Amino acid sequence: MAEILIVDDDREICSILKEILEEEGYHVDYVTSGDEALIEIDKGNYDIVITDLIMPKISGMDFLSYVKRYKPGIEIIMITAFGSIENAVEAMKRGASDYIEKPFKLKDIKTSIKRVLEEAKFKKVHEVLFVEGEEKDTEKILKVIANPIRCRALYTIYKKGVMCFTSIKNELQLEDPTRLSFHLRQLRESNLVSQDSSREYFVTPKGKRVIKLLKSFDAI
Repeated sequence: MAEILIVDDDREICSILKEILEEEGYHVDYVTSGDEALIEIDKGNYDIVITDLIMPKISGMDFLSYVKRYKPGIEIIMITAFGSIENAVEAMKRGASDYIEKPFKLKDIKTSIKRVLEEAKFKKVHEVLFVEGEEKDTEKILKVIANPIRCRALYTIYKKGVMCFTSIKNELQLEDPTRLSFHLRQLRESNLVSQDSSREYFVTPKGKRVIKLLKSFDAI
C-alpha cells in the first residue's frame, strides 16, 4: 500500500488524517515543519506528500519545488486555508498533483489520494513502456494486457524464451485454437510478441518492458 507523509504545523490535523488514512490501509507518517519533512523524504520512500502551504521555516511552495527537483517521483497534494486561484496555478506549475482548500472534507482527501495514485501509476506505465521514437499507445497496451489470457500467454512465452503455437496452447490449457490465435494476434499487433522465421513466438523488447511493469504491480 502507498506510503504517505503529512506535513502540517497543526498536530491535531496531522493526527486525524493519519488515523483516517491508516484505516484506508495506507502507511502514514507526519511531521509539523518543512525542515522535518525534508529529512523524512530524504530517508523515506514516500509515494505522496500532503503538505500545508503555510509552514514555519520553509514555505509549502519552496518545499514543493525542492521535492519535485530532488524526488520527482513523489506526488504532492497541497492543502491551505488561504486558497486563491493564483496560489493554485503556481502550485500546479511547480508540480503539485492536487490543491485542496481548508476546511476540507475527509472524503475529498481520500478521493484526491486515490486519483493521484492512479495518475502516478499511469505515468509509470508511460515511462516504463516506451522508448524514444516509439508510438505512445499507452491505452491500447493497457487494454491488451488487461485480458488474463493474453497476460498469461505473454508471461509464458517470456519464461520459455521461444514457443510454438501448440506449446502455448498446451501450456495455457486452452482447447480452442481459434481463441488462442485471436489473443496472440492482439499481442503481435501491439508489438509485445513477434514470430521468427520458424513461426515460433518470442517476446519483443517492448513486451519485456511490459513484463517488468506487470511484476512491479504484482500482476504476474
